[in-house]
Amino acid sequence: MNAKEDKIFFRNYAIIILSLIVMIAALLMIARDIGIEEDEASLAARPPADPAVNTAPVGELRLQGELAAPPAAARRASRAGARPANLGEIVYAGLCVTCHNGAIPNFPRVGDKAEWAPRIAQGRALLYEHAIVGFTGARGVMPARGGNPALSDEEVRAAVDYMIRHSR
Repeated sequence: MNAKEDKIFFRNYAIIILSLIVMIAALLMIARDIGIEEDEASLAARPPADPAVNTAPVGELRLQGELAAPPAAARRASRAGARPANLGEIVYAGLCVTCHNGAIPNFPRVGDKAEWAPRIAQGRALLYEHAIVGFTGARGVMPARGGNPALSDEEVRAAVDYMIRHSR
């Protein structure tokens, strides 16, 4: 390359760089003018962001026949001390229905009074114990916590209460 070509290259290079700087400055001025301005009062009135809300899952995947946990929102509420009124139904629908819907033989179907009567007669305490700890009987096996070790005792008891209530 000769000196004349070098001058042309550097002139063109300088023009391109200057053009980019002018475009960036113009875009910054436009962004500043159309930006949303909030006064300090509105910023102070806004509640702080809750990371649990921002990081909560948007949904759950459940496959047919899979032992699933109750919905995450109900689990968080029960662990936070706020027990939802329908916790038993939520746990039953998320996990217990897999075996207690009548599709699997030797599992008492919810709503079948004849199947549940002898179990209910034994008392809630024993039903709670069998559901929490597990039980192997002549007709089958009840896995501890329905096969989901993440369930709390309260969630298991709520599910047992729900099944009893709908099987009397």
